[in-house]
Amino acid sequence: MNIKNINIKKLLLILSGGIIPLGFLFYSTVFLATTACVPETHQPQVQYSPIPQYTDLYSFPRYNIPEAKKPGSANLTVVITVPEYKDTATQEYTGGVKVAAGGSMTSDMRKVFQSFAGSMGEDVQSQLVAKGMTTKGPFALAEVTYPDKKGSDLTLSIGVIFDIHHSSDPKYKGQATFEGGGSGDIYSSTMTVGMKVYFYMLEPMSEEKMWIKKLDLGVQDFPIEYAVGKEQYVTGTTPRTPDGCGGYHGGHAIYGWRATRTLYDGRVKAFSDILKAAYPQIMKAAWNYLNTDEMLNLKMKSQEIRERKRY
Repeated sequence: MNIKNINIKKLLLILSGGIIPLGFLFYSTVFLATTACVPETHQPQVQYSPIPQYTDLYSFPRYNIPEAKKPGSANLTVVITVPEYKDTATQEYTGGVKVAAGGSMTSDMRKVFQSFAGSMGEDVQSQLVAKGMTTKGPFALAEVTYPDKKGSDLTLSIGVIFDIHHSSDPKYKGQATFEGGGSGDIYSSTMTVGMKVYFYMLEPMSEEKMWIKKLDLGVQDFPIEYAVGKEQYVTGTTPRTPDGCGGYHGGHAIYGWRATRTLYDGRVKAFSDILKAAYPQIMKAAWNYLNTDEMLNLKMKSQEIRERKRY
């Protein structure tokens, strides 16, 4: 074999051994250089806020009766009416489930009051039965029938007066995207609530008041938070001007934001908490006010009124 040919083969092997690694080095360097120049794309993650779920709005603590007498032992029959409320904005009583719209209460707050009134009526009835009286109801006052009126000695009516004020200067806390995809603005505010409870004893036929007791529960301020949903809508378009080439500049949609609906309202939770806190005080006052001996005296007065009016 020719020595010259051997040397050429060795040279080729040496060159190929160097070129191949250099090729890999060149490729990797170019690849890294080109990919390093491509900016990474990050999709911004939307932070979804949960909408508060207000639970346990409609249950109220039961009143523990201190003592119980034999049923019917008091020889006294009492009609019980469903407690009614009056707010200072309307100055109108509204009884039971027949709650009128308007006033200082929201519709959700009125639902809470209906449950509160139902619990009060049931617990007051239990108190009177425990004192040995016979009861009828609870009814809405306007729904008490003539036979029930005629067959009863007294009518017990309970009225609750609320003085409710909502802050006229809510504070903007920011905006959020809520679970479900809706957007809204969040506000904080103050709700001021005053509350008085009146107990009335009436002659059933004429509904003449014979006895009034009042429980003043005072006035308190409560911090609240609420959110109002919003949506984009087209408010108009930008002006169109000729571009000199047969086309136009402008004519693009202009967008604005508008309020849609209340996403959540902390007033109903605050109102429910107010009534829950007041409930034991009201029931204790009812137990003390509804004294059997005093009510038997009122029974005689009721009979006198009925005789005088000749029912």
